[in-house]
Amino acid sequence: MILAIHIKEEGGYKGVFASRDIDKGLVLCDLTHGWLVKEPTRTSIQNSETIHVEHEIGGCINHSCHPSCRISSFFVVALRDIKEGEEITFDYNKNEDVIASPFECNCCGKMILGRKHEQERTKSNILQ
Repeated sequence: MILAIHIKEEGGYKGVFASRDIDKGLVLCDLTHGWLVKEPTRTSIQNSETIHVEHEIGGCINHSCHPSCRISSFFVVALRDIKEGEEITFDYNKNEDVIASPFECNCCGKMILGRKHEQERTKSNILQ
């Protein structure tokens, strides 16, 4: 059986890519095999209000404002059908309360800070 995903490194950066066509709803990665950390790191994935997990594959999944996956508890789940060779991504601003290493998004140019900052930014825009 061909694994559904693999890590690929290009230009000094790692990403996770589909090794074959993937159907919507497929669990692509089981994060229960990672190790738990209490504070967010640059590569951790938030699983609850107080728990983050470090995982060899999960830590290489990049951000996208138009993600192919979502985090559901300790699982990476395909949001839609994904073609072989396509990058596996999730929206950090929808999953992470706070980003340990904020960055400018390559998709849209906005700062990726986490959902707490995103909620504050939304409130501020509404009040203006």
